[in-house]
Amino acid sequence: MNNEFEALQNQWQKDKSGIESAPYDMEDLFSSIRKKKSWSTRFHYGNILVLSIVLIGIITFFYFVAPVQELLSRVGVGLMVGGLLVRIIIEIISVSKAKKINMLDDALQTTNDTISFYNFRKTIHGPVTIGIIALYTIGFYIITPEFSLYFETWQIILIDVSYIIGAIIPFVAVRKNIKKEIKILLEIIELKKKMTDDVI
Repeated sequence: MNNEFEALQNQWQKDKSGIESAPYDMEDLFSSIRKKKSWSTRFHYGNILVLSIVLIGIITFFYFVAPVQELLSRVGVGLMVGGLLVRIIIEIISVSKAKKINMLDDALQTTNDTISFYNFRKTIHGPVTIGIIALYTIGFYIITPEFSLYFETWQIILIDVSYIIGAIIPFVAVRKNIKKEIKILLEIIELKKKMTDDVI
């Protein structure tokens, strides 16, 4: 009988210590999720800032420095500006969606919201971004025929090649950050799933 009582007492002590340590584990999980979510939000704001600067630069260039006259060239400028504008709007929507993920909701709900947000961002970084880059590139090269009226052939070749080289550097940097964002979103999902398992 005493042995049974001691066994029960030991089990109770073990459960008690588990209950006492659980809030600290949960607090660590919440802290980790908050930090990762904060990085993700800063990434969106950074994208908005960089894309806005590029957009203003392009509009300024084609308005003050090289105002194109041909209809095809204006379509090209429209594609470039439109592509950047769409991407900026997408980043603003992303910030709005990220803010709607309430960390105080139950773990299952926040996990589902984060998975939904992850799928949204995956789509944005995949076909949507590829489509925008394709339209932007088409727009850039549509302007080339009009530029050929004002520049020599070697200058046009230099402009066209510089676009490719100039696009590689930001592409590599952005791709690295995109991979990091997707990784962080997956980590948040895993942390929230762990919280769900702990609650269950």
